[in-house]
Amino acid sequence: MVTPALPLGGHCLCGDVRFEIRGAPGPAGACHCESCRRWSGTYWSSVNIAQSDLVLTSGEASLAWYPSSEHAERGFCLLCGSSLFWRLSAADSERVAVAIGALDLPTGLDLSAHIFTGEAGDTYEVPQGAPHHEGFPQ
Repeated sequence: MVTPALPLGGHCLCGDVRFEIRGAPGPAGACHCESCRRWSGTYWSSVNIAQSDLVLTSGEASLAWYPSSEHAERGFCLLCGSSLFWRLSAADSERVAVAIGALDLPTGLDLSAHIFTGEAGDTYEVPQGAPHHEGFPQ
């Protein structure tokens, strides 16, 4: 992985919700769970960052959070529907996952792991080259 130049920018499809990552991102990964597949249309690729390192630069009124389970919520643009963020729903959650596909290029990121491969869809092969975990890594 090449260290990304900071800030790392990104936005939704329509460009209304814009954001910057202002701190070093953690490892990038792909989740193949049913919820992520249904939300993204395939597996969900994201990078984990400190919530304090995510800065919305525009479109705050267009960003909505959907409680996708009793434990997590997903952020998306109300105008274009772009899937942008995932975080634990606890008020004290310190991390947020940011969709790699919403980031401006070049990202300098490589997928470091695939999780919930036991729930992977049947329309694709789980990419090789990074560790696979049937569920959440312990």
